[in-house]
Amino acid sequence: MRRMRAAATSVAALGLAFAGSVAATAPAQAYTKVCTVDQNAYSICFDGNGDKFIVDDLRADGERAVVKWYAYDGSGREGECEDANGSFNGPVVCDYDFKEGRTNYVSFMGFTRKGKTGAKHNESWAYTGYITPR
Repeated sequence: MRRMRAAATSVAALGLAFAGSVAATAPAQAYTKVCTVDQNAYSICFDGNGDKFIVDDLRADGERAVVKWYAYDGSGREGECEDANGSFNGPVVCDYDFKEGRTNYVSFMGFTRKGKTGAKHNESWAYTGYITPR
């Protein structure tokens, strides 16, 4: 009887130790990186790890590639990141510091235009990138 009780106690202790080690390891949280290529004219990305927009002009047409963004983090901020250095010269990275928060995100879209204030062409869909890891 003592052996059975000792064995049951050992099994229960082993089970608790195993359950504790499983409960102690939480899954890693992943940042989001959302990218798209639109009409073979440009590529745009939002990288949640560092709050960066990446825009790359992929067409030698005299227009610049632009990503327009809106922050939904309580700040009301909006802005643009543009690749105005010509096509096929590598991407431009614009680094921002958005407010962290589980429900905070950015909405962004891409387009091309001539000059700083020209008319928009090749407009993309709107995309969502999360600021805080999911």
